[in-house]
Amino acid sequence: MALKFKIHPLFLLFGIYFAFTGKVFSFIIYTLSALLHELGHYVASEKRGYALNKIVLMPYGALLLGNATELTFKDELKVSLAGPLVNLLVAVFFTALWWVFPVTYALTDEIVFANLSLFILNLLPCYPLDGGRFLLSLLSLKFRRKTAVKVVRTLGAVLAISLFSLFIYSALSSVNYTLLFFSLFIFIGVFYKSKDGEYIKIFSNLTYKPLTKPKVVKRIAVSENEPVKALYPLINGENYYEIAVLSNGGETVIKGEKLYLLLSTQSGYENLKTAIKKVHEIS
Repeated sequence: MALKFKIHPLFLLFGIYFAFTGKVFSFIIYTLSALLHELGHYVASEKRGYALNKIVLMPYGALLLGNATELTFKDELKVSLAGPLVNLLVAVFFTALWWVFPVTYALTDEIVFANLSLFILNLLPCYPLDGGRFLLSLLSLKFRRKTAVKVVRTLGAVLAISLFSLFIYSALSSVNYTLLFFSLFIFIGVFYKSKDGEYIKIFSNLTYKPLTKPKVVKRIAVSENEPVKALYPLINGENYYEIAVLSNGGETVIKGEKLYLLLSTQSGYENLKTAIKKVHEIS
């Protein structure tokens, strides 16, 4: 799935602010750090059978309002933390570089600061930040999803109002526009309903097409107790696949149209034994 990019007007406003304050280099660093952050989410979600349809750049990252309700808490946790962890790794790498090559400090200190800022800010427990997504997953284990969403959005609204109040207070001495931008970012994230940044199942719209040109046959053996999602990272459009599903009684080979039905209609968490039975029933 091709990954698209969109720049939110608030992000452009953030860039104009940096330009007027003579911090264009800082803005470029923050932009690249935000992209790395979102690519972390993209890779983590793709490994679990989902992909971001769009990255929407915002002042402190991208606005992610995913609706991958099929993801388990464990997988949703990994996807939500992947972005901040990328920023942390970047910060640690350049900090370690200072010890080996101290001269690089003057050139890379802003990179470390930007990535540490994104790491810490995105762990705040409010939507649309990754900490909010983690909290949403946690609350979803105990409450209905709608209730969990309301709690997380309410926390986001409270934080946005608090930050805006701090901005008003800062105006009494030296105006802190960062508080203004961040409060607007949180506020918009709380009420934003667009599907931009949604996690979409990679194989959801998969349709079988007969071969029109030769392809290499690739045979993969897997246990019938493995989940369907175990096949996701192994399959692409370059080869013709034959999946040998092994059991105590031998093996079942699934290929062609039935393989496409398996990937597109069955839950990623269904074990292959059950999923294959369902495919046979509908085919």
